[in-house]
Amino acid sequence: MVKKLAIDWDERELRLVAAQCSGSNVKVIDARVIPIEDNVLQTLKAAIDGQGMDNTETLIAIGRGQAELRELQLPPVPEDELPDMVRFQASKSFATAGDNATVDYLVTSRTETSVEMIAAALGAEELNGLRGVCESGSLVAKRISIRPLSAAALYLLKQERSSANDTVLIDLLSDEAEIVVARDGRVIFVRTVRMPSAEDARGRALAGELKRSLVACGSSGTLERVVLWGRAAVHSQDVEMLVQATDSKVEVLDPFSLVDVDRNTQGSMPEHVGRLAPLVGLLVADETGADRLLDFLNPRKRVEVVESPYRKYLIAAVPVAVAALAAFFIYRQLGALDGQIEGLKAVNDDKQKGVKAADESIARTELVDKYLDGDVNWLNEIRRLASKVPESDKLIVRSVSAVSDSRNGGGTMTIEGAVTKPAVIEEFEGAIRDDFRTVQGDGASELRTSDQYRWSFTETIKIDPSHVRDQRYIGISEVLEAADVDVKQDEAEQSVAESEMTPKDQGTSANDPAAEVAESEESPRFDTEKGAVEGAGELAGESTQGDENEGGEDLPDTEDPPQEQEQEQEQEQDTGKSEAGDTPIEGGPDKEPETSPEPEPGDDEVVAEIRTEVKS
Repeated sequence: MVKKLAIDWDERELRLVAAQCSGSNVKVIDARVIPIEDNVLQTLKAAIDGQGMDNTETLIAIGRGQAELRELQLPPVPEDELPDMVRFQASKSFATAGDNATVDYLVTSRTETSVEMIAAALGAEELNGLRGVCESGSLVAKRISIRPLSAAALYLLKQERSSANDTVLIDLLSDEAEIVVARDGRVIFVRTVRMPSAEDARGRALAGELKRSLVACGSSGTLERVVLWGRAAVHSQDVEMLVQATDSKVEVLDPFSLVDVDRNTQGSMPEHVGRLAPLVGLLVADETGADRLLDFLNPRKRVEVVESPYRKYLIAAVPVAVAALAAFFIYRQLGALDGQIEGLKAVNDDKQKGVKAADESIARTELVDKYLDGDVNWLNEIRRLASKVPESDKLIVRSVSAVSDSRNGGGTMTIEGAVTKPAVIEEFEGAIRDDFRTVQGDGASELRTSDQYRWSFTETIKIDPSHVRDQRYIGISEVLEAADVDVKQDEAEQSVAESEMTPKDQGTSANDPAAEVAESEESPRFDTEKGAVEGAGELAGESTQGDENEGGEDLPDTEDPPQEQEQEQEQEQDTGKSEAGDTPIEGGPDKEPETSPEPEPGDDEVVAEIRTEVKS
């Protein structure tokens, strides 16, 4: 068992209790009240000299007057935040709670709306002085607590019976009385009062102070009992006074009756054993009831969670593992991407040849486009002009001239005419102006004439080369789409013709291979001649029809001149004749092959010829 020492003192006497402690078991081996002659240091050294008390754990009890004690009420907060809040509030409420003061508290009541407590503050000077007393006696200070709360801890741990009524604990010292009020197993009020030195007046003074204490703590219920620390033989007169003052049961309780006491020590107990109740309470509460004490050496602090060292290693290992796993996946992904890059490089190298050829083709096409950008379809422009001019009773056109810009593309059309009034010129300019045509006029000039067209004008229309190129490509795409439609129609007609053939015709063609060969050789020739003639007519017809339908929009001039068409037809006929001469046909070798008559030029071809002349 561990030997411990509990001490406290005032101006007159030193009180000490030594015990052997093991958990909740306390066995008192020494208990003394020693008068102080010179000072407490010499008295303490003399008391423990030769007792084998060197480096003994020492519990110190101090009086209510040595520390500043106050009741605080705070809003409900979590338990781990309460120490910081008490410390902050104490700096405002306590006179001695400076930056160096030690503050501890004991919760007395906790509700949903508030937390009530007893808080105490001890200055740094007083705390160092108490430590110095222990060090001078070769003792080790373990706790420094308030006397009344230490005595209350002894009663609440060893004697308390569950009750909702108030219990008053009184400890009589030589010149003071310490009064503690407990309710529901908790201390709710602490008070220390001065007592008269005359023995006859002590009882009445104690009764009066008890009444005032009950009023001060707001006790409105029934008083359960009054406990007076000591022996009945010593405090009989005090008991009578308390019974008269409170009309309740008064109990005298020996603190050593609650613990084990050595036989040798029982015979040498001091007369006023009640004064040693706080020291016995310190020894009992040191191991099992420290939460009932105010301890200035071990004040309540925010609970610090001690982390396991393995947790640190685990926390450090997790990001390392994640980084390694991420690096592996990144390396794997980069390897796959490198393979894709190599494959794409190989494909790109294969296509570079085609890209170079395409670039050369694009460059050649651009040169052709720049040259053709100056090939304006003036017939379409004149048709558009005719559709946009105002009525003939307002405007008359006297001359139209057009010039193509073969270097930069586009062209310029100059219109000269006369109007009935200048406002018609503005109307005319607004009608023929758009995003691809800019119109610039020289204003209106009045003419000396007798007819209604008294105002002359000259307008210059500039055509953007990009518009010429766009219209050309639109026309090319339309021709290609029309050719695709014709091919699909020919295939559909051929499939219908094959489906309508009789079995007899199919048998004849199957039995006559020579006829089949001749037919297969003649069919491409006549189809080619027919397609050439029909294609020339369709191109010319589409150009004319597109001009009429669009009402003046530009279309590319894709038709061939009639002379070129006739030359191509003659070449195709000569080719057909040579092929016919080499292949035997039905009717004998002397029979001449039939040739399609040369088509006469139609209206569409005449229009195309006129257009070509205008261009030239």
